[in-house]
Amino acid sequence: MGYRNKNVYSSAKRRKKKTLDIRRAGIITAASAVVVAAGLAIYSHLPFVKVNNAIAAGNKYTESANYEAAIESYEKAIAIDPKSVAAYSNLAGAYLSLDNKEDAKKALYEGFQNTDNELLLRDYHTVIMNEAVSDMNSAHTSFDTVDKLVEVLEESSDNADAIELLDAAYERCFNDSYNGDHNTLFRAGNDNFSRYSDLVRRMAAVYAESSSDALKNVILKYAVPNLDSFTMNLEDAYAYRSLLEEITASVGSSQDIDSVKNCISDAENVQGIFADIFVQLDVGNVDELRDFVVSDEYIALRNVFLNNLETPQENTTYVSISREAIILNRNENGFSYRFLNFEENPETSGVITLWANFFEDDGVQRNSISYEPGAINGNLYPHTKYSVTYLLSYITSGKSTKVAKMNYRLDTTITYEDGTTDETIVGDWGGPNEWIMDIDTIESRIRA
Repeated sequence: MGYRNKNVYSSAKRRKKKTLDIRRAGIITAASAVVVAAGLAIYSHLPFVKVNNAIAAGNKYTESANYEAAIESYEKAIAIDPKSVAAYSNLAGAYLSLDNKEDAKKALYEGFQNTDNELLLRDYHTVIMNEAVSDMNSAHTSFDTVDKLVEVLEESSDNADAIELLDAAYERCFNDSYNGDHNTLFRAGNDNFSRYSDLVRRMAAVYAESSSDALKNVILKYAVPNLDSFTMNLEDAYAYRSLLEEITASVGSSQDIDSVKNCISDAENVQGIFADIFVQLDVGNVDELRDFVVSDEYIALRNVFLNNLETPQENTTYVSISREAIILNRNENGFSYRFLNFEENPETSGVITLWANFFEDDGVQRNSISYEPGAINGNLYPHTKYSVTYLLSYITSGKSTKVAKMNYRLDTTITYEDGTTDETIVGDWGGPNEWIMDIDTIESRIRA
């Protein structure tokens, strides 16, 4: 009985315990449900979950071509987690689907800055290079195109694709955008020379950081424009020579580079020969041409052209010297140059023309020169041209005696807007037997 009671107790106890256990189990189960529910709520509010959900929503919008909604979702993801590489990448993709390259590049670059993810930078560069390819395929290659590719190299100096495209852009850039006439590139009232110089220097800086034969060859090309002819203001030309000297020192040289440097240095030397006479002519001292036309410097330069000696300056019979600009012309051996004449640059401050025609008087070579002053207050007409010749000719001495002697002759021609001209000649100009006669009188006497 006692065991039974014990057993009964025990059973009752066990039953009681079981009842308590069940109750306790029920309490635990309810609590667990609350905890699980709370866990789900907390989980769904975790930042990475929100980011993933926003990206997933953006991807669905992208699949249905609802790119504006996709962009909004990806931007929401970035606002939650500014380091989400996927969000930046997908955002850029949505922008590209709308052909919005600028915002696509912005998304990729900001993503790279915030995450240091090289894939985002690579994709950013790819978008830029694709823009450059589009420029070239549409024949709109310009310094803007070159700038894009240099930007890629500045951030990825060993980018072989960027170097290859930069090389291809050289072949197209100058002809696509700057081949209208010889003034288009550097002298059409733009800032192209400063842009060009900056681009070449930036290429050289990339080369200094990461040199390669491929990049070196590209820089040596860009150092000289791919044009048959281009004009440069003299001030820019001197700055250009300095740029070429920098490239030569840091990257190397080429036949074209050496040739252009030689042209600019020769132009500077010629300017030195004519500097003082220009100063006199600027204030109206035409008389100074008498001494200048027989000076050793003038005759030495004249003889270069007269005897067809080697010179980078283009060899013609009438050689213009002006102070505004030079034209560089490509030839088989590199480049030659010449100064602008009056017709090419009527706004000039004055043009001197060296005469290199072979003409002897009793074995004595004539020395000739002409000068055209600049326009007055922008008015081209009347236009005056002074021509001075030192020659052996007969002059009248006394009443009737004619004597052959070396003397100066001044020919002044005034051209009016309607094309008519007045011309006068002064014989033995500045000499003791000076005479003046207009060309009509001289011609009438010849006919008589």
